Parts: sequence; C-alpha cells; structure tokens
Amino acid sequence: MSRQINRELIEKFLAGECSAEEERLVNLLLKDPASEKLLDEILSANAAKDWSAFENNKSVHPRQQDLKKSMQARIGYVNTRRTSLLSLRNAAIWIGLILACMGIYTISYLSNKEGRKVAFAESYNPNGQRSKIMLADSSVVYLGAGSRLKYPENFSGDTRDIYLYGEAFFEVTKEKHKPFTVHTGDVQTKVLGTSFKIEAFKNKPLLVEVATGKVKVDQIHHDFSRSLAVLTPGQKVLFDHGEIKRETVDPEEVQDLKEARLTFNNTSLNDISEVLQRWYNVKITFKQHTKSAERMTLTLDARVPIDKILNVLAVAGHFSYEMKNGEVVIR
Repeated sequence: MSRQINRELIEKFLAGECSAEEERLVNLLLKDPASEKLLDEILSANAAKDWSAFENNKSVHPRQQDLKKSMQARIGYVNTRRTSLLSLRNAAIWIGLILACMGIYTISYLSNKEGRKVAFAESYNPNGQRSKIMLADSSVVYLGAGSRLKYPENFSGDTRDIYLYGEAFFEVTKEKHKPFTVHTGDVQTKVLGTSFKIEAFKNKPLLVEVATGKVKVDQIHHDFSRSLAVLTPGQKVLFDHGEIKRETVDPEEVQDLKEARLTFNNTSLNDISEVLQRWYNVKITFKQHTKSAERMTLTLDARVPIDKILNVLAVAGHFSYEMKNGEVVIR
C-alpha cells in the first residue's frame, strides 16, 4: 500500500469516516512501526492547520484565552498518546468539537454583539429643572433636578437596562419575561413592574424606596456580587460605603418627586438646604453653624416659588433670611 494511500486512510479514520473494513486496515497499519513517522506528520499538520485557523480569526471574544488553553491541552493529548488508536480517535473528535464550538461561539457572540448595538438617548436636568420621560415600553421616569438618565430608544433582547445618576421616580410597565434594571454605579435595582424611587448622588448614600411592587437591589462588582435587599411597598434601603441600612417609609412619600412635594422627617436645615439648592438652583449659606444643625419635620409644595418655601421654613425654624441674585443667607 502506497504512502499516499496510507495518509488518506489515516486522515479518513481521524475524521470518523472509515468503513468497518477500512478501520481494520488502519488497525493493521498502525501496528507497523514504520507508520509512526507518517502518523506524526498527519497529526502535526492537522494540529497546525486547526490552530492557524483559530489564530487568524481576528474576532476576539471573552472566552478566547480559555478556548486556546483547551485547544493546547487537547493537541498535547494527541501528541503524547498517539500510540493508542482509541485515544487518537477520541482526541481527533475532541479537536473537531472544540473547533466547532469555537466557530459557533464566535458567530453567536458577534451576532449578539451586532444585535446589542442599541441607540441610546440621554436626558440631563440641571439644578432647578425636573422632567418626565416616557420610555419605549411605556414606563415613565420622573427625573429630578441635577440628575441624568441614559436609556435605549428601543428595548431589544430580554432585558430593559437604563443608567441613572441622581434621583428619579419610576413607574415601570410590567413585562414578566423582561426585567427592568436601573444601573447606578456598581449597584443594580431590578424589577418586573412596580413604582419606586432611587437617589444616587456622588458622595451620598444610595437610596432605594418602594411605593408598589417588589424591587431587588444588588451590588455587582467585577470580582464579586451580593444581594443588598429585596424591598416591598413601604420599605427602603440605604447603602453607604459598604454599610446596608433598611428602614420603613410611607409609600405616599416615595412619590414626592412625581407629585412635586418635598417631605422632610427630622432632617437638618443643612440637608434641607442642599435639596432646595438642587431643586431651585439657588445657593444657600448659614451665618451660624448651629442653625444649620437644627432639625425639622415638614412637607413643602415644590411647585411654589423659592421665596414662599423660605417663608415657611423661616417661620417653622425661627430664623430670618436675605435673598439676592439667587443667593440666600440664613441668619
């Protein structure tokens, strides 16, 4: 039997395409010590060809390194166990499976990547401005002052992902098989259909409050994840520098942003002034530090001008103030 015929027969066997008679001939051929060099040539050529095909694929996907390692391991297995006919055939099948999986994974990944090229819209409110945003799924977002929302023009795939900096109240349209997720840094708030509020300002605790439905809050980091809370109506969670604090809240108060109300419960004048500065785009300072530490409980109508708000606060807090060119000084 010629060397060319031997080569074709072995390659056919490694591809799993031999008949019973051809497999018998291969078994006889491989018992001949002279066939070892030919077998080495075939395996080396196939391995080099398969590896080159993978290396020349310029489409990089997240599991490329794992696939390379797996390929290397399998090729090594072929070379070290070539004297075993069964091992050779199994190894050849493994190489074929790995290459097929790589091809399928790459095509799938690139197809999904193309599909994920979603057009995003962005809404930004400077201090003193609020807005109402209708999303593609008919969910409604009441975006607060000094806040930013990034969201898809159309939701595709099996999730609804949006990105928030600042505060917003959400009324989410229920879609059972498509969760709605609000991303705020490394914290994700996930719902199916509900109404809730999020505050996520820099250097401030992250706050999630629920008016209706159920909300799941998780911290997702690159090397770990953990559940922060599962909230139902009248519950809220504060997440501050790794610390988790759960409290109760009046579900009506959760809708303050939507209703243009400002509710303060035993809140310092300093914290109240920070909210007013953002909502009304004014600057508030205190002549006396002790006054800023005083606490108040009240509800204000944020649809009225700032001077009326300050008049109510002055009476309740027993102070006077001066306002000029958008600057307020509390005495």
